[in-house]
Amino acid sequence: MAKVNAPFTISGTIDDLNFYDSTDGNIVRMRGKTGITKQQFKDNPIFDPIRRQSSDFGYCSKKAKIFNLLVKPFYEHSQGASLFGRCIQLLLAILNEDTGNEKGNRSLVNGLQTERGLNFLLGFEGNTDRPLSAVMLPNVTFDWNKFALDLKELDPITDIVWPESATQVSIQLAIANWNCDEDCFETSYSSAQLIDKKSGVQSLLLDLSPPTEKHLWLCFIHFRFSYSIYNKVKILHNRNNSNTLIGYHIKGD
Repeated sequence: MAKVNAPFTISGTIDDLNFYDSTDGNIVRMRGKTGITKQQFKDNPIFDPIRRQSSDFGYCSKKAKIFNLLVKPFYEHSQGASLFGRCIQLLLAILNEDTGNEKGNRSLVNGLQTERGLNFLLGFEGNTDRPLSAVMLPNVTFDWNKFALDLKELDPITDIVWPESATQVSIQLAIANWNCDEDCFETSYSSAQLIDKKSGVQSLLLDLSPPTEKHLWLCFIHFRFSYSIYNKVKILHNRNNSNTLIGYHIKGD
């Protein structure tokens, strides 16, 4: 860096020299070299870790697009902030459980064959502002042998945490068969059960049929709150509703 001594001010670039004004006067310095080229990044082994990490991220981003479609109707009414980003983060954690391959060549299928990888799925929330624990006070799980919730009835007043303006809640289950390897899925939905806040103890009637194929079955529970005005039902904003992955079942179990 050097100072220009001249009766006039120079600014801009001439060849490899950059001229600019500063509090120290008219300054000139050599223009820095540009960054590495695309070919240099591809060929230089020093960038191997970055390339592998980028490959894993791109792979999980592609898988996340399918994962977010498994229960799309639920997410339409209960999607919280950065759902896609959190989904990628979840899949990257599962991918890390594939310890038999190096980064950049790992597979979610392998990660999902581990108990820890599968358990990462449990409790994944569509809306982190309204997790299941902040909506439903009794613990709820899915009984795969009976193909039903283990909770048979609930008291709307004591068992559910109601948003301020809500007077009704729609509860619905879904079982998604996720073929992670081939990027396809099939989802079976129960009928939605509408429960009034003041209706008293209610039996849960959420029967549903299993998907026709079985790779990895995932169970989701969805709470959609609403209120009635002039004989019309108004669904509350997404931030009040929830969608939670509460169980998995793998082929052979």
